[in-house]
Amino acid sequence: MKRAIIVLAAISLFSFSACKKVENNPTPAPAAPAAEAAAVPAAVTVDAAKSLVLQLNALPMKAETEAAKSNAKVTIVEFSDYECPFCSRAEPTIAEIMKKYPNDVRVAFINNPLPMHKNAEGAAKAALAAQRQGKFWEMHEALFANQRGLNEEFYTKKAAELGLDAAKFAADMNDPAIKSLIDKGMKDGGAYGISGTPSFLINGVLLVGAQPANAFSKVIDEQLARANKVAGEKNLSGDALYEELVKTAPKPAPEPEEDEAPTGRVHVDLTNAPILGNADAPVTIVEFTDFQCPFCSRANKTLHELLNANPDKVRIVFRHYPLPFHDKAKLAHQAAEAAKMQGKFWEYYDKLFDNQNALDRDSLIKHAKDLGLDEAKFVADMDSPAVAAVVDADLKAGSEAGVRGTPHFFLNGTLLSGAQPLAAFQGALDKELDAAKPYMDKGLKGTALYEQVIKDNKPAPLVVDIAGSPFKGAADAPVTIVQFSDFQCPFCSRVEPTIDQLMADPAYAGKIKVVFKQLPLPFHDKAQKAAEAALFANANGKFWEMHKKMFANQNALDIENLKKYATEIGLDAAALEAALNSDQYKAAVEADAAAAAGVKISGTPSFVINGKSLVGAQPIEKFKEAIDAALKEAGK
Repeated sequence: MKRAIIVLAAISLFSFSACKKVENNPTPAPAAPAAEAAAVPAAVTVDAAKSLVLQLNALPMKAETEAAKSNAKVTIVEFSDYECPFCSRAEPTIAEIMKKYPNDVRVAFINNPLPMHKNAEGAAKAALAAQRQGKFWEMHEALFANQRGLNEEFYTKKAAELGLDAAKFAADMNDPAIKSLIDKGMKDGGAYGISGTPSFLINGVLLVGAQPANAFSKVIDEQLARANKVAGEKNLSGDALYEELVKTAPKPAPEPEEDEAPTGRVHVDLTNAPILGNADAPVTIVEFTDFQCPFCSRANKTLHELLNANPDKVRIVFRHYPLPFHDKAKLAHQAAEAAKMQGKFWEYYDKLFDNQNALDRDSLIKHAKDLGLDEAKFVADMDSPAVAAVVDADLKAGSEAGVRGTPHFFLNGTLLSGAQPLAAFQGALDKELDAAKPYMDKGLKGTALYEQVIKDNKPAPLVVDIAGSPFKGAADAPVTIVQFSDFQCPFCSRVEPTIDQLMADPAYAGKIKVVFKQLPLPFHDKAQKAAEAALFANANGKFWEMHKKMFANQNALDIENLKKYATEIGLDAAALEAALNSDQYKAAVEADAAAAAGVKISGTPSFVINGKSLVGAQPIEKFKEAIDAALKEAGK
């Protein structure tokens, strides 16, 4: 049987984990490392109303048996990144799943190197170059085994060890066709709603993250049952069966509508942003958009209809948000900014949306000439670092505001995402007009009203009871970082050096206090007792010493080793064992877990910084942004 053209449906992605729902177009910004999930999120099924086509035979494929490669009833399409630690962690799980279902599961691999991983694209090229000589999976394994040493020297050395033709490997690494294949994988991932790695499509059902094997098994068992039913009813097998399964995958249930708008509103700075409509309008719609995104083009028409129907009630404020997998978007946004410098932003904006298939450099210049712009100045501005910085600043502002896809709107700070119909915009506008009336009665309008309504409706700070919890830093520090962590979680271990760097930074001397809370995750079999051991150490004045020992020895957290660490830091090992056997500190650990649940934290590592959430093993810059914002709010 020929390897098939596989039809995959565009995904309607609902909010869970780090993903956000965007109407038919859940498109990604570079994803930060997510927290480990304490609970398995529901899989998200595809919406078969719109379909896209992948050539499965272009993808590396593996299965436990040769027969399964062509006739498996369940196909897992994996979107992954060789520099992503979560992807590495998922690999043993995938191997376990293949062994559990040797005749029923096959795995196809798509490279999805994330922009924040500087070596990921090179590694993807190395894997695909090795594929051309029949050694994809060997190179694949080597890349994951050496995530901290991904560079040209390693790729060349590994190619030689695998017996590859060195000249051909080097040429293939630089072949534009391989780069195009990687770009296509990223673009396909974005179109399917995949915003981070690892992500998996299981017969068209999306499962996100390095989930435990039972999460995969749950979806696979459901898909096997469906596959057996469809195969019997329609006499299908292999790729033809898979096509049918994907096309007929059950649609997700619609999200329940909220009776009330969220109490918290998102503030986006309007300084120097282009504004369309009545400057004094009581409702401000901040629009984050991408000129290459077809759904943004559709939303643009709806916005104009809304503005025409409500000329004195609403204004549109534009912010740039070119998505990384749209190859022409960034320059198009710089071109729009250059047009703004000659007073023709909105005219150029319409040109771009009216000509989405003509966003190459020559076309951008032609659009400018059509509008009578000074060509030399336009080109100079479009290419200037200053204009690129404006676009980058908008991207950063959008990311900080929670934008993960386009189009994305905030009506006086209240979220409305996706290319919604006019009725949805009108309904949201009417609700915001009601909310704005008291401010209008006070004489506020335009930006002043926008700023005040958001100021008066800030999200309530997250409150965590920290009494009695171990902490380090100044007791009266203006910034408190509450850290929920799991001693068996590798991502918790990874963030520890970041916390140490922050504590040692002279700029934050006396300004930071770190409070540690226990959140052992249920799928970490030794985490509960490790947490109890930490609290025993805390009761005996040795918490941070025990904390350091356990994070340094995450693979050895059984009770005998916990006793060993206790002895090494001067604690009574027999007393520790008695405390663990009697569950003396179990209730205290459960209280910390309850505190986490109270502020909607379910994974580790997670942080509450002066009442605001920060999730995951984030880079130090993210912590500094949060700390600096907290210091500013505290007037420090």
